[in-house]
Amino acid sequence: MIRLLYLGFAFPPGIQALFPGVNPAGHGFETQMVAALRPHCDLHSAGVLGMEIPPPPADADPASGVAHELVLRDSPPEVLHRWRSLKRLKGQYRHWTREGWRPDAVLVYNLGPIYNQFIRWLHRQSPRPRLVLLLLDSAQLGKPLPALKRFRYRFKPFVVPEDEMLREFDAAIGLSRETERFFAPRRTPFLWMPGGCTPARGNFVDDEATAGEPDASVRLGYFGALAGHAGVMELIEAFGRTKLAATLHVCGYGKLADAVAAAAKRDERIHFHGLLPTPADCLRFGQSCDVLVNPRPAGHGNENNFPSKIFEYALCGRAILTTRLSGVDAVLGAEAFYCDPSKLETDLPARLAEVAALPRAELHRRGAALRERVTTLYSWPRQAAAMAAFIKGLPTG
Repeated sequence: MIRLLYLGFAFPPGIQALFPGVNPAGHGFETQMVAALRPHCDLHSAGVLGMEIPPPPADADPASGVAHELVLRDSPPEVLHRWRSLKRLKGQYRHWTREGWRPDAVLVYNLGPIYNQFIRWLHRQSPRPRLVLLLLDSAQLGKPLPALKRFRYRFKPFVVPEDEMLREFDAAIGLSRETERFFAPRRTPFLWMPGGCTPARGNFVDDEATAGEPDASVRLGYFGALAGHAGVMELIEAFGRTKLAATLHVCGYGKLADAVAAAAKRDERIHFHGLLPTPADCLRFGQSCDVLVNPRPAGHGNENNFPSKIFEYALCGRAILTTRLSGVDAVLGAEAFYCDPSKLETDLPARLAEVAALPRAELHRRGAALRERVTTLYSWPRQAAAMAAFIKGLPTG
C-alpha cells in the first residue's frame, strides 16, 4: 500500500456546517476524494485554512470533513502566518520521518503559497517522495505573465509564478482535460480525472417523481456559485430574452446574490431560493427541477477547471444542459444537451427553448440515463483507484 501525504484545504469534520458559504464545492470534493483514497493508501494529511478554526462540535460526523493531522493557517497578516505554517509543516514532516513513516508520494491540491514553498523544500531533501500536483483550477496558467510582474514576484515572499511551479512536480492529475497541454512539453506524466461522485448520495431520487403537475410548465434549475465565472447571470439574461412559459429556479451563494434577487423581482418566472442549508438540500432542489443548467462561459480560467456541479446535477437524475468546457461532454455523453460557451448570448436562449419544448417524460428519461452513466463510470471509489494506480506507477528516483 502506497504511503501518501495529502496537502489540501478541506475543513476538519463538523466545521463546514459552521461556514456553509465558504468553498462548499471544494470541501465536498476533497472530503469524498480523501475518503475514497484511504482504502488504497496509508494516508496522512495537512490542511490550509483561511481563518482561525473553532473546536469542532462534539457530535460532528467524521465523514463531514478531512481529519487532518495538521491544520495550517493562511490569513492576514499573510507573510507571518505563511511563514509559521511552512515551519510547522516542515517540522511535522521531519517528525513523521523520524517515527518511521516516510511518504512515497505527496499529492498537492492546486498551487498555493505555503505548499509551493514546501514542495521546493522537498526538492532539496534526499531521499524525497514523488511530487504530484492535483490541478483543480488556475486563472493564471495559459496567460502570458508580463515581464515586469514576473520580476516583481521574485521579491515577494511566498509568491511563485504558476508556470514556474509546474516544473517542480513529477506528475500531475488534472480535472480539466485541456490542462494536459501544460505538462506535455516536459513529458510530465498526466492523468485526466475530472472528479467523481458518491452514488449513495443520490439514493433519494425517485425516477417516477415529477417536478410538478403533469401539465405544469417545465422547471429549469441552477444551483452552485453565484459568481461571474459560473455564468449564472448569463443564464438569467438568456432566459429573460425568451418568451418561454417555463420557470427558472436558482439557489446558491456568492457576490451576485443581490443581482439574482433583483432579476427575480423583475421577472415573475424567475425564483431565487438563496443558499440552501446542506448539500443534500441542493440535491433535493435539483430533483424538483426538470432540467439543470450549467452555463459556465469561456474565460475566467474555466478551461483549466471542471465544474463539480456536473456530478451533483447527475445525482439528481434530471436532464442537464451544459457547456462543453474541460471535457464535460466526455463525462456526460450523448444524453445531455450542450451549448457553445463562447456564444452564450445567442446559443443559450435557443437551447433553453429546445429543452423546454420536450415532454417531461423524455427529460426525465435522459436524467435517469445520465445518473446511471455518471455513477457507474465516475464513482469516487473508481476514480480513487485510478489515482492510486497512477501515483503508484510513477518512476522513482
